[in-house]
Amino acid sequence: MTARKELRRPATGTPATVPVATIYQNSDQVAGVLQQLFGQPLIVEETRDSTTTAGDDTSVASSGSLTGGGTAKAPLLGALNVKASGDLSASGSWTSTTGTAARQQFVYSQAYYLHLVRRQLTEAQQLHRVTSAEDAAALAPGSFVEFTTAFDPVELTLALEVISPDLVDAIAQWSVRREYKDSFPVGRGVDAVREHAEKMRVEAEGKGAFARAVAAAVHADARQESTREYYGRITREPALTAITVCEREHFIAGDPDRLLDGTFTVFGKVISEIEEDVPTFARNKLLRNFSADAFDKLVGQLRSALSDADPVLGLNPEEFLDLKLDSRVRGKSVRVLPLAIFS
Repeated sequence: MTARKELRRPATGTPATVPVATIYQNSDQVAGVLQQLFGQPLIVEETRDSTTTAGDDTSVASSGSLTGGGTAKAPLLGALNVKASGDLSASGSWTSTTGTAARQQFVYSQAYYLHLVRRQLTEAQQLHRVTSAEDAAALAPGSFVEFTTAFDPVELTLALEVISPDLVDAIAQWSVRREYKDSFPVGRGVDAVREHAEKMRVEAEGKGAFARAVAAAVHADARQESTREYYGRITREPALTAITVCEREHFIAGDPDRLLDGTFTVFGKVISEIEEDVPTFARNKLLRNFSADAFDKLVGQLRSALSDADPVLGLNPEEFLDLKLDSRVRGKSVRVLPLAIFS
């Protein structure tokens, strides 16, 4: 087995030989890139056998010529009865052998595949380390990149997770029951109460089902079931953001929000050109048609309503509720499809 070759370090950043702890990895993508780099099938398992033997050999031989019958003795062979004339020859050998055998089985893990891919791309100078806007200027769709950042959540995504179809359904039904409570038929008998309760139930369930369907449609349009977006702020001045599009199923940690708990390195592929002030709804199917300016106006009215609201415990609601619903990704941004995210 050959000794490991010293890797050529990139101009900046962490060399590919530093061990990592992965919280997200698209194993199929990593395996596919690895096979393309080496041009051969992926080895998933290997078995190695080794055998060691030791022994010694001993042999003897004797020969003679006889002209008549009789008995002759040969060393180590004992008495030989010869009945005719002719040549006599004999030989003997002994072999003593001892040996040991060992078998080793190797299983190649996803961590090893990731190491090989990063090392190979680094040696081929195909892995771009992005730490500034200047580094990002040379990026194009298809480029392999690495960048380190602390992620910011997409506020609208978090809002949609909190405002779930179940919550919207419950709020709609609660509002109907509150209205019916105000018109309760006091003193009108049991039949009137039953009729009132039945009307309340039917209307509450109907409005609740409608509200749930609308909320589910918004969630489907926002593509929250299978993917999540995170904003990796690579630089603040000038603003450069890597919009990192993750698939939920590839989070090794199990919790997609674990990505918000620290600083991580992303290894991935660029999937868009560098853009300026991209609308937050750009990846939605229907909401992408919603004007970013109109959304800013809507949020502004909401902030104004909070400012004008009656104080709670002497506090203005706007002082303890900071709405960061931004209609755009400010500054330059590029979309990245991560193959792995690690620390």
